[in-house]
Amino acid sequence: MSNYLWRNSVKQLKPYVPGKPIEEVKNELGLEKITRLASNENPFGVSPKAITAMQKAVEEGYLYPEGTCGELREKLADEHGISADQVLVANGADHMIKLIAAAYINPGDEVIYCTPTFATYRSAVLLMEGIPVEIPTKNDTFDLDAIRLTINDKTKMIFICNPNNPTGTIVDEAQLHAFLKQVPGHVIVVLDEAYIEFVQSAPYKNGLDYLREGFRLITIRTFSKLYGLAGLRVGYAMAPKEYLMPVGAVREHFAVNRIAVSGALAALDDMEFREMTLRENRAQMDYLVNELCELGFHVKASHTNFLFIDTKRDAALIYQGLMKEGILVRPCAAWGLPQHLRITIGTAQQNQELLEALAAITLSIQESKG
Repeated sequence: MSNYLWRNSVKQLKPYVPGKPIEEVKNELGLEKITRLASNENPFGVSPKAITAMQKAVEEGYLYPEGTCGELREKLADEHGISADQVLVANGADHMIKLIAAAYINPGDEVIYCTPTFATYRSAVLLMEGIPVEIPTKNDTFDLDAIRLTINDKTKMIFICNPNNPTGTIVDEAQLHAFLKQVPGHVIVVLDEAYIEFVQSAPYKNGLDYLREGFRLITIRTFSKLYGLAGLRVGYAMAPKEYLMPVGAVREHFAVNRIAVSGALAALDDMEFREMTLRENRAQMDYLVNELCELGFHVKASHTNFLFIDTKRDAALIYQGLMKEGILVRPCAAWGLPQHLRITIGTAQQNQELLEALAAITLSIQESKG
């Protein structure tokens, strides 16, 4: 069918390309075992408490979920020291981004963010017939000074991915504080903090701290990374109540399923799993960075559960070579970075297998060049 029937804004969209599915690679290459280090999932799986809770919730799968996710909102509010009416739950962080765009962006509104970053900002803005204003990152980090100088009367919203995906960097705390103080009242700042729990630069203020101090912004969090619930799709926003009202108005009533909510509630209680994930992530990150540098790669300091790597050559060759070995990583060519890879930090065994494969592939590439 010709696209002449499509809504005009949809014609501008390019489908989001996630990490290559495990099932697809198995079928293509005839492999039994696939290690996916491409999508920043938790390599340690799901909290045992969450699994138990979800198994029980399956028995109630014939019931609609509680539409407002009230119990989860209350629990998140208690954990973060805010009120429940300052929390809104959605079907993943990317869903929340689209809801915020639908609630606020009018045709012709300008929305500023830096690139490279999470692709959903652009698609959400275009879908609402807004105008994406893309600014290059500076030293692989959101350039707050450049964003501030770009704000004008048409600016409606600013997205700040902090830590940033795919670079793993965070903005300077003092600069962010000064920036937020200078943003005019007609502009909404959205802090996407999907990886904020992994930040270990202490002390470091996050969106929740600014919210408690009275700054008027929206911060987004997710259960997909630290909590290991990427397949369940649970994300949430925290903001002043009046900022969330229009977002709630465009949100589907049964936006999050009953099983996912049960898993999220239990995951919040499993401090042992959370602490283990953070501890192992940091230990394996230090190990991987050292070994990758020994292989001749440049690795950006990361505040996440992934590494942003300059391979100093065509990264597609390495990506293809790793895939043949059953190891999936994320090439960054779609962000205009053909020499870079984004690699999720795995378990000790996964990381060892990755490094052995990388060593063999890079040696093969060098030998082929004579």
